[in-house]
Amino acid sequence: MLADKVLEQVIALAERYDYEVEHSHQDTRLALRIFDLIASLHGLDDAYRDLLHCAAILHDIGYWYDYEDHHKHAFRMIMEADLPALTPREKLIVANVARYHRSARPKLKHKSFAALDPDDQEIVTKLAAILRLADGLDRGHVNAVEDLDCQIYDDTVVFTVYPPEGNDLERWAGRKKSRFLAEVFDVTVMIH
Repeated sequence: MLADKVLEQVIALAERYDYEVEHSHQDTRLALRIFDLIASLHGLDDAYRDLLHCAAILHDIGYWYDYEDHHKHAFRMIMEADLPALTPREKLIVANVARYHRSARPKLKHKSFAALDPDDQEIVTKLAAILRLADGLDRGHVNAVEDLDCQIYDDTVVFTVYPPEGNDLERWAGRKKSRFLAEVFDVTVMIH
């Protein structure tokens, strides 16, 4: 569970940039749910769940500058922030996960990603894929997805979205944004 001190600092940073509270917390809730549901695929421990929690809250703070490159701005803003409860390594992971919640996938030609050691590159890639799917599942920023369930069959992951109606936009965006997760974990992802 995320330490109070870390959460306080992350929330304070998000508030400084007028973050979308409902959307950020919905994405956080969904990302953590996905993390828990696919634990057998990612094999990461709860320390990385906590870093995902931080990145999910902060992923859209770059809106403060503009929409188009908000993911890049979020990376820079996190890296420049005073977050003493995070180690430099943890901060770099959080910033990279926020950076890759949309648009380009992590690449070695990106200096911030290349600065990570290979194990951390893998961690960032897994966490970013989870956050990207969670973000798609709140595409309308209206908390239309109340819960998720998941079944894993060999190389297929089936997410069931609740309630079953009233979230067509979220299911569509979730399918689109699940492509990254499918690639990272070498599975087929279905969203019902």
